[in-house]
Amino acid sequence: MRPATRFEVSDRSLDIVVGHALLRIGAVGLASAVTAVVLFGLGRLILTGDLGVAMPSLPQTNASPSPTPTISPAVLSDIAAPKPSPTPTPEPSPTATAAPTKAPLALTSFAFLGHTYVGIVVPDVGRTFVAPFAGTIEVRIYQFIDGEVRVGSNVPNLPFYPYISVVAADKKITYRPGMMPSVTEVLARDGAPVAAGDPLSRLVALGSSSWTTFYNSSAPYQVVVSLQAIPSGRDLDPAIYISGT
Repeated sequence: MRPATRFEVSDRSLDIVVGHALLRIGAVGLASAVTAVVLFGLGRLILTGDLGVAMPSLPQTNASPSPTPTISPAVLSDIAAPKPSPTPTPEPSPTATAAPTKAPLALTSFAFLGHTYVGIVVPDVGRTFVAPFAGTIEVRIYQFIDGEVRVGSNVPNLPFYPYISVVAADKKITYRPGMMPSVTEVLARDGAPVAAGDPLSRLVALGSSSWTTFYNSSAPYQVVVSLQAIPSGRDLDPAIYISGT
């Protein structure tokens, strides 16, 4: 066999080097391809759970979407139109209840033994006689004893009759009501000063005046009144001063 020349040895060495290089390149390419396939498979496994391997599913919280507030369209009548205030019903003003009107006193003028008097018929009980003018009270108590009118006596089993006078500087008025205390209540005190309008006596029952017992049994009066001027003693008309409340 002929020994290889220097050039042939060089060509074989080059072929060996090239072959090794190609093998290395092929190995590198195969490794790259395998690596690419593996990486591709892992990527799909991670992302999509492919390759037949079940991926654990994470529980999903279904957050309820916040409800969108419904805005009702504004109604002009609800916004702009004011609600009318109720008109207050006027209350009737309280009517003052008039006090019942008392029946008027019946007055009768008459004369007796040269003097003038006024007899008063009182229609109901509870009437109060008051002082017609200012003055001083004079109270005298009378009894009818053995047909005589006596002042200052004190017979317990006989009625007592008061004479109540108001004495001013220029006149004196005297009231002669019925017996006390069953018919007449004396309200004034002897010797006390009084002003016009102060109470003198009250009629508590419809009994007759002392005049009926002392002078005229048919006299229908509850009170008999006289008025004299002072100091003359002249009779005056007492009617203008008589009132019973």
